[in-house]
Amino acid sequence: MVVLLCGLFVPPASACGGCSPGDVPGAEAIISANHAKGRTDINTHTSKEFTRLRNWWTTVFLREQVVPALQRFTEQMSAVAMHQTMIIGTFLDAKNQLETQRLFQELQVQAHKDYQPSTSFCAFGTNVRSLAHSEAVGRYNALALSRRQMARHLGQVSMAGARDASDDKRARWQQFVEHYCDPWDNFREVGKANTGLSSICRAPAEPDRVNLDIDYTRLIENRRTLEMSFPNFNGAPDELDVMSLGNNLYGHDILFREINEDNIKDPDMSHLYLSLRAVAAKRSVAENSFNAIVGMKTLGSAGGALDVVTGPTNTSEFLGAILRELGIPEAEIAEYFGLKRYAPGDIVDPSYYAQLEILAKKIYQNPDFYANLYDTPANVERKSAALKAIDLMLDRAIYESQIRQEMSLSVLLSSKLNASFEDINKNLGTE
Repeated sequence: MVVLLCGLFVPPASACGGCSPGDVPGAEAIISANHAKGRTDINTHTSKEFTRLRNWWTTVFLREQVVPALQRFTEQMSAVAMHQTMIIGTFLDAKNQLETQRLFQELQVQAHKDYQPSTSFCAFGTNVRSLAHSEAVGRYNALALSRRQMARHLGQVSMAGARDASDDKRARWQQFVEHYCDPWDNFREVGKANTGLSSICRAPAEPDRVNLDIDYTRLIENRRTLEMSFPNFNGAPDELDVMSLGNNLYGHDILFREINEDNIKDPDMSHLYLSLRAVAAKRSVAENSFNAIVGMKTLGSAGGALDVVTGPTNTSEFLGAILRELGIPEAEIAEYFGLKRYAPGDIVDPSYYAQLEILAKKIYQNPDFYANLYDTPANVERKSAALKAIDLMLDRAIYESQIRQEMSLSVLLSSKLNASFEDINKNLGTE
């Protein structure tokens, strides 16, 4: 292109007669000048055109075409993006909503399933509703027995041996003759005089009470409920039988009554009286175990001082249902509890011992108990908690029994070592 432009300034061939540029004088200078001028013109023209093009690009095309187009493009893309984002958000909201509804439905179904206790679990709540009351009554009866025995040892008014120690044995002998004497004891031979005890025994109204004043197994060990409820005696044979057995077991020889207001002030007599009180204290420790066992086996409720029940509690009925499922006949359930003397409508509950035995032992002997464990997990956990509670009751009873045993052993050991202590004190000159 530059060559063609330069050729415009070369003289035509006719002017030089077909000569070459070298034949024209000053041709080379003209050509060089033309070339330089053409180069300058081209550069100037190109620079102007590029400047004009640049100005057009930056002013006309960019500002009037590109920028507005990009703005509209950006606006459109933003609108489309927002619309798409809204669609995505709608999907997310729908997803969360559906998941929440499904979770609520699952929890609702789970709640319906978990909050429907089975009948087998409700049996625990039904059968333990009088257990705490029976335990409280048993503790009260044990306390009453302890106070009665202490009154007997100390000779309080209205006790058989209050005036003289021999009166205690006289009263016990009278009870033996009237209630516990067995004519066939002491080697009685039919038709032979002066044999046996027939000469002193009166015909007992209840032959089952024979020798109950000395038979711990028949009276206490093999009985689940004793017909006793302090302080209101109802004339039941168990009341007299238990106290008679306690008299024979503890304090056969009660404390002598030779101390009075006159001689109690004597230092020797006061020292003797303190020794007698020490004996009574040791006896009370030994009697505590007996009283605790008897208290556990006394009536759960029978109109005693702690009973506020105004209507049937049906405890015997519900506990009896457990025994009926084990195959025990209906007629033998009351005898099993030790309540055969009572009518079905009487307000009487089995002892704490009998109730705890059924809840901790008898329910496991029924195969239905294990079949009912095929239940909802919530009901199985409820049953596990109920069984754990019963287990804690047994542990507490065992623990209290061990405490009583330790106390009895400590008193026995102290009594065995008492003679050695006195000898040491004498050798030390303290006495």
